[in-house]
Amino acid sequence: MLEPSHKGKTFPPFTYTIERSKLREFLLAVGEDDPAYDAGDPPLPPTFPTLFAFWSGSGLEGVLAQVGVEIYNVLHSEQEYEYLAPIHIGDTVEGQAAITNIYQKAGMDFMEIVTDYKNQAGVPVLKDRALIIVRGEGG
Repeated sequence: MLEPSHKGKTFPPFTYTIERSKLREFLLAVGEDDPAYDAGDPPLPPTFPTLFAFWSGSGLEGVLAQVGVEIYNVLHSEQEYEYLAPIHIGDTVEGQAAITNIYQKAGMDFMEIVTDYKNQAGVPVLKDRALIIVRGEGG
């Protein structure tokens, strides 16, 4: 069982610099070929921020490790992004994650993680909410 005392825990900030090459890799991975993404300052696809937590070096995997959960025991349940301001190629975003809820349902452990992002100027740009299911021994 996932330890309920982790609810409310916040984690050290992490940063991610948005590179055009990572945007290209993402577009290839999702099969997107809209020419709008070739512009000088292209829009970012709505789900592109998924990369922030995985490529930052200490995002999602860091959160899971600190609460004793191995990433291979995690099932992705829900994901939502609330955009607060534009995000551009070249921006460095800083994210700070917090566990906002832990509960059991149908014999499974659920953990909600909310990550708030701000850009290099300190402007809030994104709120990311993930709901994951922890399988097996939760931690």
